[in-house]
Amino acid sequence: METKKVRDVMLSLDEYATVASGCTILEALVALNKAQLGLTYDRHQHRAVLVLNDSGTVIGKLTHWSVLCSLEPELLRGEDLALLDRAGLSAEFIGRLTHLTPMFGGDLDRMCRAAAHVRVEDAMIPVTESISENASLSEAIRQMVVLHAQSLLVHGQWKVVGILRLSDVFEEVADCIRESDAE
Repeated sequence: METKKVRDVMLSLDEYATVASGCTILEALVALNKAQLGLTYDRHQHRAVLVLNDSGTVIGKLTHWSVLCSLEPELLRGEDLALLDRAGLSAEFIGRLTHLTPMFGGDLDRMCRAAAHVRVEDAMIPVTESISENASLSEAIRQMVVLHAQSLLVHGQWKVVGILRLSDVFEEVADCIRESDAE
């Protein structure tokens, strides 16, 4: 496996679900379904939609988690809680704030109808982690473990060319482990 490179395992950008930043969550979910249909039998389902700016650069990803968070946009999110902590508010006070915020109050159908119109740039997770397509798979594994990353953007010389997903890396590792047992 040491000779494997990131480019050998990644999905190219044209194989992955992408949407423009001005799209809605509904449009992103339609794009996700369409991309799933194009997958070959040996690839795992996509777990996110990549969000592109006007110049086609990946600026974020809409994940399962971010879609669920869009159902109740008023909830304090993890980054909000971290900011309150850094501002010096006590853990007890922050805890009281989270209990004051109703958790998914309301009808699920109503929340889903509202979330369908949320812009992806308002729900996406900004993407900053990336790795070179020429990096070794071992280096990518190390980076994913250190960052607890579900995926890494893969860059060529000048731009993002694909995405390296945890599920695909795991399959490579699992195959290698199974082959090592046969020796």
